[in-house]
Amino acid sequence: MLPILRIAGPLDDACGAERRRHRQGISADVPDPWQLTLLQPRHGYRFSLDAFLLADFAPPLVHVDSPVLDLGTGCGIVALLLARRFAQARVVGIELQSELAMFAQLNVVRNDLGYRVDVVCADVRTLPSLVAAGAFAAVVCNPPYRRVGQGRQNPNASRAVARHEVALTLSQLVGAAHHALSRRGLLAMIYHPSRLVELCVELARVGFAPRRLRLVYPKPQTAASMVLIEAVCEGRDALEVLPPLFICDVNGDYTAEMRAIYQGRALSAPYGEAPHG
Repeated sequence: MLPILRIAGPLDDACGAERRRHRQGISADVPDPWQLTLLQPRHGYRFSLDAFLLADFAPPLVHVDSPVLDLGTGCGIVALLLARRFAQARVVGIELQSELAMFAQLNVVRNDLGYRVDVVCADVRTLPSLVAAGAFAAVVCNPPYRRVGQGRQNPNASRAVARHEVALTLSQLVGAAHHALSRRGLLAMIYHPSRLVELCVELARVGFAPRRLRLVYPKPQTAASMVLIEAVCEGRDALEVLPPLFICDVNGDYTAEMRAIYQGRALSAPYGEAPHG
């Protein structure tokens, strides 16, 4: 059994706190058929399309007896999307910021997923003291993209931690993921393409082999703004570069694939298969 540190005590306690927390947050309904309603901070970091892209791209091989780890879970959006996508999966979300971790725990309760999703308020850098090596079959992560000193740092502390490497560097993140994963375990990340070379170097340094890669573009004839990457722990797999993913068409409307991702195409993908564009 994993040493899960529940931030809100028993789930009943979290339910009792929900009314007080609701005044500090805003509600966001996730499109059907995800069947999720979430609270997120009114003034701090809030989830975006990145979460849906990552949940759609995440590796489909989820084992009942080997949980999925979400590093930097925020308000719990990716963990909850994965719990909906994989009906038998157990997911553990780790979040440094106590306010976000509380929102994540409340969202678990609101969506009746406390029996499969746990929230840990902890520093990812301390992961070796929280879980045994190789305890997870898959790790997902939507980490901060920017180094400290690169670009304007948001004055809001919560958003700064989410966007800049204030509390977690790329090297530390990759090392934590490697510790958590079993051999042949899968890491799925969304990152900024400007640091793709650095990411691949860091992955190779600790023993990851990139297996799938997909560049994400705001619309045709623009530079890529995100990259989705899957890597195998202690693997030697060949890299498959997938077709580009366009968020919007030339008119600025969501593409058919982006609408399908947002509306939960992964929920209908056959078990053990990745959703296709």
